[in-house]
Amino acid sequence: MLFQALAIIFITLSFIVFVFQNKHHGRAAPGPKPLPIIGNLHMLGKLPHRSLQSLATKYGPIMSLKLGQVPAIVVSSPQTAELFLKTHDTVFASRPKIQASDFLCHGSKGLAFSEYSAYWRNARKVCTLQLLSASKVEMFAPLRREELGVLMKSLKNSAESGEVVDLSQLLGELMENIVFKMVLGRDKDDRFDLKWLIYEVMNLVGAFNLADYMPWLGVFDPQGLTRRLKKLTKLFDEFLEKIIQEHESNPYDKDKNRNMDFVDILLSLMYQPSDLQNHQNVIDRTNVKGIILDMITAAFDTSSTTVEWAMSQLLRHPTVMKRLQQELQHVVGMKRNVEENDLEKLSYLNMVVKETLRLHPVAPLLLPRECREDVTVDGYFIKKNSRVIINAWTIGRDPKVWDKAEIFDPTRFENNNIDVRGKDFRILPFGSGRRGCPGIHLGLTTVSLVLAELVHCFDWEKILTLPVKLSIGYSFTQMLLQVLAILFITLSFIIFVFQNKHHGRTAPGPKPLPIIGNLHMLGKLPHRSLQSLAKKYGPIMSLKLGQVPTIVVSSPETAELFLKTHDTVFASRPKIQASEFLSYGSKGMAFSEYSAYWRNMRKVCTLHLLSASKVEMFGPLRREELGVLVKSLKNCAESGEVVDLSQLLGELMENIVFKMVLGRAKDDRFNFKLLTHEVMNLVGAFNLADYMPWLGVFDPQGITRRLKKAAKSFDELMEQIIQEHESNLYDKDENHNMDFVDILLSLVHQPIDLQNHEDIIERTNVKAIILDMIAAAFDTSSTTIEWAMSQLLRHPSMMKRLQEELEHVVGMSRHVVENDLEKLSYLNMVVKETLRLHPVAPLLIPRECREDVTIDGYFIKKKSRVIINVWAIGRDPKAWDKAEIFNPTRFENNNVDVRGNDFKILPFGSGRRGCPGIHMGLTTISLILAELVHCFDWVFPLGMTSDELDMEEIFGLTTPRKKHLLIRPVYRLAA
Repeated sequence: MLFQALAIIFITLSFIVFVFQNKHHGRAAPGPKPLPIIGNLHMLGKLPHRSLQSLATKYGPIMSLKLGQVPAIVVSSPQTAELFLKTHDTVFASRPKIQASDFLCHGSKGLAFSEYSAYWRNARKVCTLQLLSASKVEMFAPLRREELGVLMKSLKNSAESGEVVDLSQLLGELMENIVFKMVLGRDKDDRFDLKWLIYEVMNLVGAFNLADYMPWLGVFDPQGLTRRLKKLTKLFDEFLEKIIQEHESNPYDKDKNRNMDFVDILLSLMYQPSDLQNHQNVIDRTNVKGIILDMITAAFDTSSTTVEWAMSQLLRHPTVMKRLQQELQHVVGMKRNVEENDLEKLSYLNMVVKETLRLHPVAPLLLPRECREDVTVDGYFIKKNSRVIINAWTIGRDPKVWDKAEIFDPTRFENNNIDVRGKDFRILPFGSGRRGCPGIHLGLTTVSLVLAELVHCFDWEKILTLPVKLSIGYSFTQMLLQVLAILFITLSFIIFVFQNKHHGRTAPGPKPLPIIGNLHMLGKLPHRSLQSLAKKYGPIMSLKLGQVPTIVVSSPETAELFLKTHDTVFASRPKIQASEFLSYGSKGMAFSEYSAYWRNMRKVCTLHLLSASKVEMFGPLRREELGVLVKSLKNCAESGEVVDLSQLLGELMENIVFKMVLGRAKDDRFNFKLLTHEVMNLVGAFNLADYMPWLGVFDPQGITRRLKKAAKSFDELMEQIIQEHESNLYDKDENHNMDFVDILLSLVHQPIDLQNHEDIIERTNVKAIILDMIAAAFDTSSTTIEWAMSQLLRHPSMMKRLQEELEHVVGMSRHVVENDLEKLSYLNMVVKETLRLHPVAPLLIPRECREDVTIDGYFIKKKSRVIINVWAIGRDPKAWDKAEIFNPTRFENNNVDVRGNDFKILPFGSGRRGCPGIHMGLTTISLILAELVHCFDWVFPLGMTSDELDMEEIFGLTTPRKKHLLIRPVYRLAA
């Protein structure tokens, strides 16, 4: 935001540039009038291919736009596409420079984003002949067959159990495995999170980068993309360097046990000229890396997306599905699977694929081209360096060339030779000309084979679905609103001056800036930044977060003043936008203001949901889900497999929480986990509008829009769950285990407080409390267990002592049960020490001052926000000996308490606003940690040592490890 404010300096200059840049040297193509600075960016919307189609109906098939400072031409008909991609192909054969390709492709040394040059022509030859030729496509056929066979087997198992599958996810995983093995020779690497790495690359390559359209913004990096690109480039380069070194030390021709991959092929060409007639262009290491990245990104989700759309259309058109199945039955028969040599005989399959690509081209706008010289096309002057966008999506739906263009009808390709490889300009899913996709044969083969197998092997039944689109792209309108928000800066400065008048001695703290206050000082890890500031300014520190006066508490003594001595004064919560939307106007418990309603609601939760008897009641559920995890880990141990323990713990806790709260772990109509993750992300997101309320009108981060959508989806989900519970009451269904919804529904229409009949528990209270229960338990326990395991792995002697205690108390012939826990004193110390060093919520949930008050001589005014830095308190060297060292024995022979009675360690808070689910949380954490340590020894992958374990964290609603914990289990119990 600070950088956006500074950007004003450039506005006048940009306006002058804008005026001069819009002088034309000939007749310009028609188009909408651009605005200064942003041009026509605001007109692109969330779906630019559709927006541009609408604009083209008004301005014509050759349309002129200004995208920021970049002149652009949009082509929207077959006839004009032919002019650009065939008649004038060499003029438009280059690519614009974009920031992502400069970083990730080693200065555009790959193929896709390189400028048109001798280097590019030779690199394309290399890729076409050595990687993507028909013989190479055929060479990798066994790999495709093997991976597809794994998917078919998995789907068959799901079919036998009547299970609903997420076909989108399965197709994505299939294509990921094929691409990784074909290009790199592996689908995973214990040292790198391969899939995350590629997803991040794809996100950054596809991100809307303001600096690509307004280059002067690149200096300020307003979206943080430059920083992310630099970091990712380093990581990806390290990863590829490892892969290349391993291939060099273990070449394909010396190891007959592994299959050849793209890296092998490219390494065999190293230091050879890419053009035999010109020995200047030699293939070196950077070329190899750039081409590898191109191959992965080109194939990563293109084929899976096409198959997904094809299946969607076939499900919408049962007669088309039936005809395709009949063709497969006739050509292949019902006793075997489809093979690649069957494909050329499957004419109707070919029509289905073509029709899918017509309506749903994977890249609807193709990759942009750049004009290499001034040129006149169809009477319109196009100047050098103009960006050219081919709207293949619009061309495929052009009503002038396609009958009933919006209808899915494969028979339109019957008895004709319409080509999808770039020769027919009515359908251009792979582009055309010099810049057409060189991997067409590989793509069509993969799409056709996978689609044929899915349709041949299975019938498919649709289920009732509720679309929940929780992830939105960067809106161009958002960007415009962010710029407009600057207009309020002067007014905010005046408010800032008046707000900083004090009525008494204020707590010390760093001087705030106008508008943003001290927000810029929080950094990526606010708990650490605030700890550093507290060393300079003291344990009661004053900050200004935007327009919000804030007090940060950083020592046990001062925490006791706020959480015990003056507890009632600081017992309220600040209003935040997320709770207003998601908690039905803060009708839950966690974010409600301090009031009679909140006190009574806390009683309800404490007595009816979180009491010791209720914790015990859900013991069998915890045991059952933990048993599933242990069995899965045992299978992995037998095969010597490295596991992602972070992911497995997250899935375990998700299943426990969903079943305990809602009575089920999944629902075919809703994506529980996706919805809950979105809710958690929104509750934990840094929302500018919570600190600068005047920004809320503009929704600069798009959070308000996401909150509205998530709130509506969550309400629909909860309404369905509640209706089903009402129609199938627990006491009438003996096969149904009681859950939180059952308990809360039994209290509906009863007064919350027996002495006050005004507050009645209603449907909205039930929904809000359910959300609180899910959010409070969703990843808190898994994060703590993850940190405990990390510390034990770093300290083998402590792991050994804990295993010895478990062996003594439990024995080696059975599993840990919950009534063992009170006898496991060293386990209790390990959990306490983990919570001291790694509190899940390092800053707790903020409190709000209910009245003007003076504490320890400092005046704190009403409505000030209070942040308790329990992370800093747990590491206070005045309270803890060798505070940074993990040492569970510091809790030996003492009664230091983690439940809020001892202010040296406050992982669950304290006082009226302390966590009511402490007993539930500690029981769950202790049981799972005990079982993991008791049942397994744990070994680092590939000779990694305990000192090399990354212990960095990331900040959010919780504070998990930055990198997932990858480790190999070894089963240790008696058989």
